[in-house]
Amino acid sequence: MRRIYEKAKNVLSWLGPGTQDHQEAAAVDSIRNISNFLCQKLSVSISDLRSMSNIYQDLILKNRPYLPLPNECGFSTDATWESLIWFYSRPYFTRLWVIQEISANKERLVHCGREKIEWERVDLVAGYILMEPAFSKSFGFTNTYCWWVSTITELTRNPKNWLSALYLASNYSCLDARDVIYSLRGLIEVSDGGELLDPDYHKSSLEVYRDSVEAALLNYQNTDVFTYVTGDGSPSWIPRWNQPMLFRNPFRFGRALPWKPASRTTPIWNIDKGLNILSLTGYSVGPVKLFDSYSEGFFSNAMINSDEGKRVLVEAWQRILKTMERSQSQRPINASTLAAAAISFSFGLDENTDPADEHYLVKNFVAYLKIVLDEETFSKYIPPELSEQSEHANGHAFGKPAWDFKYPESSFFITENGFIGCTVSTVRQGDMVCVALGSTYPFILRPEGNEFLIRGYTYVHGL
Repeated sequence: MRRIYEKAKNVLSWLGPGTQDHQEAAAVDSIRNISNFLCQKLSVSISDLRSMSNIYQDLILKNRPYLPLPNECGFSTDATWESLIWFYSRPYFTRLWVIQEISANKERLVHCGREKIEWERVDLVAGYILMEPAFSKSFGFTNTYCWWVSTITELTRNPKNWLSALYLASNYSCLDARDVIYSLRGLIEVSDGGELLDPDYHKSSLEVYRDSVEAALLNYQNTDVFTYVTGDGSPSWIPRWNQPMLFRNPFRFGRALPWKPASRTTPIWNIDKGLNILSLTGYSVGPVKLFDSYSEGFFSNAMINSDEGKRVLVEAWQRILKTMERSQSQRPINASTLAAAAISFSFGLDENTDPADEHYLVKNFVAYLKIVLDEETFSKYIPPELSEQSEHANGHAFGKPAWDFKYPESSFFITENGFIGCTVSTVRQGDMVCVALGSTYPFILRPEGNEFLIRGYTYVHGL
């Protein structure tokens, strides 16, 4: 299929019929007007957009400080947003096989009813709507497919990074669970173990996904494939590529860590395909002693700026700060504990954040806590000198970007030997923090008899 799209003069995408009140015409006119405004504001042309591998990442996010919110512009009307909500709710945008259709050719026209418009304009406006979660939530875009639109071209941005492509593809839909892998086979490059990903519909979905683990271990010579497990499947070490994995990828946002807990080792592993048991060699950091749940959505402006969000944040941060206090048996919380927490909470969220620059992070974290907490609670846990040092920091910048999505429940934890970390999964007392040889990040393992369940990857400060 990819070759057909590549050789075509144009690729025409059909979203479906219009409506009796011509919402498609209003939507296409709005997309054209808003994209013209953005192109003029950013000094780019539609042809320039065709050369960008990811419009949202390369253009919108990089210029976010210079762009007004959509509702602050002259084109902002109820009718505009109503038509765009309708347009970006077309199921077409969520279909997995559309990825080949959109990514294989640069001459793409989107048809809806009798209207047509360039794909680049559709992509640009979707990214602009996503730019500020508080806007997208307030104006009704929460359940639309803007994220899917702006992510399609990212799937093929780096064909060799096929694990990231599978992670993104997991959020799209297909009738056969095996097609999450097979639909991308022509778009990705695999050096070692590629034959394990070749289409074979005699295999079950579980076998196909298990073979993707083996292919990743052979191809990458690291254990990064296990960062995509969700902790609730059986076997726990096989990623379920047909289940949405939004925000489980530590490599999508955030700079790479300047250190590796496993140093320059390679994995030592074995897969028993009869029993579906994985064996990995590594070392234990220690068991979880204290923990608290949180959501990465806590850092969104939509939460910070709403009364209900503030109420949730106050309750949650009072619990988390009390957990930190219990780990050191003193009040206020010392600066080193707050720094470890700041780096852990922000890890993987902000591509402009340097995880080694703890002074910047802890100041923004303290400024964030000052925004969400009442003065009495803030003063109880935060040292006065650190509060003073953070006076000019930007609390609204901490933990960004945060999108208008339902985030998975995450956990903040402290081990028995004092290590602080965060994981995109739920933990409980006695769970083990472990480092596998060849790993980029540690994992949370849950003892179960003589075996362990992988709960997910984690960031642990100081490892």
